[in-house]
Amino acid sequence: MAWRVARSLLTLRDQIDARFPNRRRASDGTIGDTNHQNTTSDHNPWYGPGIVTALDITHDPANGVDIDRFTDELAASRDSRIKYLIANRLILDSRPQYNPWRWMPYNGSNPHTSHVHISVVDNPACDDTRPWNLPMLGGGSTPPPRPPTYPTFPLPRDHYFGLITGPNESHGGAPVSQGGIPNEAYYVRLIQQRMQQFGYAPNYPGWADGIYQQETTNAVAAWQRAKVPGTTRFGEVWWDDWAILFR
Repeated sequence: MAWRVARSLLTLRDQIDARFPNRRRASDGTIGDTNHQNTTSDHNPWYGPGIVTALDITHDPANGVDIDRFTDELAASRDSRIKYLIANRLILDSRPQYNPWRWMPYNGSNPHTSHVHISVVDNPACDDTRPWNLPMLGGGSTPPPRPPTYPTFPLPRDHYFGLITGPNESHGGAPVSQGGIPNEAYYVRLIQQRMQQFGYAPNYPGWADGIYQQETTNAVAAWQRAKVPGTTRFGEVWWDDWAILFR
């Protein structure tokens, strides 16, 4: 089947290449591999006469392409050609039914840490070849840093995040097959990362592993003694602790 890439994405890629000619391209991509072809993906030539509406750009901050800055500037541009962006376990979708223009957790199998995924709209605007007005590409002004977006407390009010060896009400990172909620380890990892950010846990790679064990209990308890006066549930994160932790 004949296919081509949406022209707006080719314009964007050309701008990036011109600005950062030495960037790595190891994770660049347009048309999908076999895995993509067996799914509903914008990397497939699905729109119009075989048009691919997605582009991946490799994360290479050493050579100027930092996907955190890149996605911040794309989001700030509110360009009408953007359908959605995925990077660093977050997704931003422009469509009204998907919390438009807000960064939300992304739980797909690929965390998109080695590249950013850009999808453009499935309408004639996908072939709009106007230059993308981004500061890192030589246009516009630098947007303010994006504040982190955290999910609301995902448990019933009589449940909490605590030791994985605790009772049924204690959620410590177990998979659904073992009684956990969907993405339970992700929520535990958020708590652990917050403890690291606040200085109550060791800040070395691998500590925030998504499993709520005694080290996490100790870190949370230390944070609560300093920041949550009056609590009696040391080492456990209930709905009210969550509200303080992620406000």
